Amino acid sequence: MKHQWHDLRDQLLRLDDHAEPEVIFKTLVAGFRKYRPQFSSGPFAYLRFARYFSMQAADYPVAQSTMRDAEFRHFKNCILGYDVWGDLNSIAGLLSETMERLVTLHIEQCCPRCRHEDFATYKSVATGQLVIQCAVCFHVEGRNSDAYAGGAITFASAADLRLPCRPPAIALPLPAHLSPRIRVDCAEMVDYNLVVLSHRDEETDSAGALHGFYRGMPVAIFDEDINEQGHPGYLVANGHAEPVVNPPPWAASARWLCRIDKTGVRHASAAG
Repeated sequence: MKHQWHDLRDQLLRLDDHAEPEVIFKTLVAGFRKYRPQFSSGPFAYLRFARYFSMQAADYPVAQSTMRDAEFRHFKNCILGYDVWGDLNSIAGLLSETMERLVTLHIEQCCPRCRHEDFATYKSVATGQLVIQCAVCFHVEGRNSDAYAGGAITFASAADLRLPCRPPAIALPLPAHLSPRIRVDCAEMVDYNLVVLSHRDEETDSAGALHGFYRGMPVAIFDEDINEQGHPGYLVANGHAEPVVNPPPWAASARWLCRIDKTGVRHASAAG
């Protein structure tokens, strides 16, 4: 990981101190994609870095981010002091905090618990309700002090926040040149070779065939992806099914995992 970290760090340090948030975002995401296996394992997997791989700045409130000027200069000073040996958890935490700063809309509102005045906007996974979370004590409440029912939260998109954004992409079926596969969400990577396969005991593949899972069952999976040049395509992999023993907290209803084989996750073109 030393080479990968130094490469990403150098790319960030080359940016101007007054770089726009979109430029910072694209530099980070390009590095995560370039070194996908490394950023899908270890402490990065626990912080769900896989969800960043296919993110596009236009889909989130990146243009409104406070990660600019003095805040970005502070970030650059921080990464200068980190090296892989002994600091890997700190590197993961700093990069995760920076990405959250880039893709969440921050507002000044006094927290009723800790009195800090920095909330970030998210949404409920279950209901889509827009909520705010304190950046210090992580207290969550509905916007405008509305009641919040609880449960997992995720990033609110620019469309959720009614900000200018590009139209949502249309989900396309897996092209014929790729064998039938079960769709997964690569944002639900548990480790570099482990992804949530299903929240049920059976799934339908891209050809319409229904598959009931059992331990060790061979499975082929895919997800939509954007490559480093911004071109659409697919992530594909092969592996076998494993029942969930201890579900990750961000996917508590997961029932089956796919253990990806040694060929790993590969990018496949949409054009064949």
